[in-house]
Amino acid sequence: MKKINLNILLIFVFIAVVMTLFVNKLTTPRILDKNELLINGLFLFDKPKEISEFEFFSGDNRPFTKDDLKNKWTLMYFGFTNCPDECPTTMYEMSKLLKVLKDKDYPLEDKQWVLVSIDPERDTADSVDKYAKGFSEDFVGIRSSRPMLLNLATQLSVNNVMPSSNHMDHSHLDQHVNNIILINPDADFAGFFRPPFTTSRLSLTYQSITSN
Repeated sequence: MKKINLNILLIFVFIAVVMTLFVNKLTTPRILDKNELLINGLFLFDKPKEISEFEFFSGDNRPFTKDDLKNKWTLMYFGFTNCPDECPTTMYEMSKLLKVLKDKDYPLEDKQWVLVSIDPERDTADSVDKYAKGFSEDFVGIRSSRPMLLNLATQLSVNNVMPSSNHMDHSHLDQHVNNIILINPDADFAGFFRPPFTTSRLSLTYQSITSN
């Protein structure tokens, strides 16, 4: 009888170990190689690019500088509050990614999500921050002067088109690059996610990179 009980105990232990390994495999982010990341929409530089100092402002005129990028993984998107389609679509995909991560209890203490206005002539620091938070309270919207914007956007290969002298002409905004910028905890430009964006691809690539 004791031998039978021991065999039963060993069987239960074996099943528990197998189930633990199976659950761990399901919940542990899959680490993709560079080619797999590229296939799924994330381009990484061989060597991250250093970003120069900058100063933007968020809601209540709070400063947002390069120091705010340090020790965090940052997803940064360049858009504007009057954007008719691409911006809200991309921001919505980013909010869905954040929800997936929260549902999985993915560590988010060192993660942040930033919307940079490319329309400083019309957007205010408050309006762009409120717009960003309309997609998620965890998002931050920032705005600065046109020269400061061009400086940062050019470094991040996003947009360096000046508006025309006609204040009613906003066609330059249609030419911005619809990438999501990835900035690593060293505050360096690490790469970018390319459209089309889907929650599954963003989740797969984002977790692969930020879980290292």
